[in-house]
Amino acid sequence: MKIGIYLGDIKKPNSVGDLTFELSFVEELLKQDTAHEFVFYYFGQKQDFKEQENARFVNLKYYKKPQLGLNPISIKFYKTPYRSLNHRLKKDNINAVFFLTPYLHEHIEIPYFAAIRDVAHRILPHFPEFSTNSVFERMDKKLNLFLTGATRILTCNHVVKNDIIALYDVIDENTEVINLPYPNWIEKTKEDKNFLKWNDLSKNNYIYYPAQFWSHKNHIRLILAAQIMKEQNINLKVVFSGLDRGNKKYLINQVEKLDLQEKVIFLDYVNQKQMASLYKNAYALVYPSLAGPDTISALEALYFNCPVLISNHLGYTQQLKKAALYFNPLDEMDIVAKIQNLNDLAIKDDLINKGQAIIKENTMQKYIDKFLNIMDSFYLTRQCWSLEESYLNK
Repeated sequence: MKIGIYLGDIKKPNSVGDLTFELSFVEELLKQDTAHEFVFYYFGQKQDFKEQENARFVNLKYYKKPQLGLNPISIKFYKTPYRSLNHRLKKDNINAVFFLTPYLHEHIEIPYFAAIRDVAHRILPHFPEFSTNSVFERMDKKLNLFLTGATRILTCNHVVKNDIIALYDVIDENTEVINLPYPNWIEKTKEDKNFLKWNDLSKNNYIYYPAQFWSHKNHIRLILAAQIMKEQNINLKVVFSGLDRGNKKYLINQVEKLDLQEKVIFLDYVNQKQMASLYKNAYALVYPSLAGPDTISALEALYFNCPVLISNHLGYTQQLKKAALYFNPLDEMDIVAKIQNLNDLAIKDDLINKGQAIIKENTMQKYIDKFLNIMDSFYLTRQCWSLEESYLNK
């Protein structure tokens, strides 16, 4: 089959991160020996993609559209996505599409498969990043149409699968779980050994939380945990890294009020070498997020033998099993207690060993194998109408 792969908006790493899942998927898929032909569609900056005999890349770009209700003399423009992905897919004679990120701009008329990580806007609608009318409408009404029209929905966890079935008009048979894989970058990236020194950090003297500064990421709980650790003379710093999504100023103010400037470090975007160094030398990854049935960060930490302490969200327990310690994400005392549990080296070593078993189970190669099996199976259905001509143009 001729399969379209929609990657979404790929920008510079220092603007939205490396999109590690999407780019790792592309890298691994291009290694496979398969009869399928692939066309990758994306927005944003051109990447170092290498076209192959069975793979090419299409940059859809953006176009400028005038804002409505403005004086023509002072008219402004804003960027919107490519006019019609649906039209382009039909023009390219794509037989099926796999969306690595939701596409909410128009209805897609050819068979498509959708990878969905979470529906947090429905689980936590009270957080400001989800509660505004524009966000909720875009993420709900349009997502509902997108999901109900999908041939198959691929999730990484039974928790989000059940959420989708309960919240949207989707049947169980049209959803499938494939475990979230760890990203390929961690296998080939060396640490930046000078980075810790520049930030007054050393091995095992800090806990690490890589997460953009959204309110639902619950950074405040680690700040309150830092206050407790200071009072109890636990010599650990808290290190945050991520882009500001509107909540960073509030968090910095809280750190200043509690006089924790020497105990809490705010980093912005960190590159892969710097992140590798932070993982390899941290006392633990401590992840108090209130949303998310799974997390790539935990898999990255496990790869680098960094112990993982994480919210007791049912999704995380399914993903990480016994390779993590779980805490109440709204109880800073519980977080500190779990951090202190790592003083027992037997517990720490056991977490690291179980973490390596999780890593072996969740490779991108295994994800790609399952994805290709799904495509191979769908080919039998897709043979019911022409693979060369557009049925919709008749």
